[in-house]
Amino acid sequence: MALSNNLAVIIAVLGLVIVVLAVLLFSVKGKLNALQAKYDFFTQGKEANIDVVLTDTLNELHKTQAELAALQSKHAKLQEQVQGCLQNVKLIRYDAFDAMGGEMSYSILLTDAKKDGLLLTSIYGRDESRCYAKDIKGGKSSYPLAEEEQKLL
Repeated sequence: MALSNNLAVIIAVLGLVIVVLAVLLFSVKGKLNALQAKYDFFTQGKEANIDVVLTDTLNELHKTQAELAALQSKHAKLQEQVQGCLQNVKLIRYDAFDAMGGEMSYSILLTDAKKDGLLLTSIYGRDESRCYAKDIKGGKSSYPLAEEEQKLL
């Protein structure tokens, strides 16, 4: 009788241990599947040594960093070049003389990012036309400007 009572307790304890082990087994299986997925991602599904994969990845990273540095250097040079390129173009048409119509006279402003460039003006009249070119430095001209030319600046 004592043996049968003890046997029932032993079976109950063993059943509890089996349930706990089953829960731990499923937990470990889930973690192992997650780890396997990460391993497959790093090895790209190939059978490979993780040391080789990490070494290849680091080599690719260093190569990519060198390429990025070269691109940044080229970008800086291009950015510097662009500052001297024509960036601002403005045009104004007007009647230079009261008796004239059709806004045949015009002024064109051409400058770079530093506001250096030139101002071209064409004055149209019935008997003659005149063209003027004025240099622009820092958004200012060393020559006197007409009202229409000042509007462009």
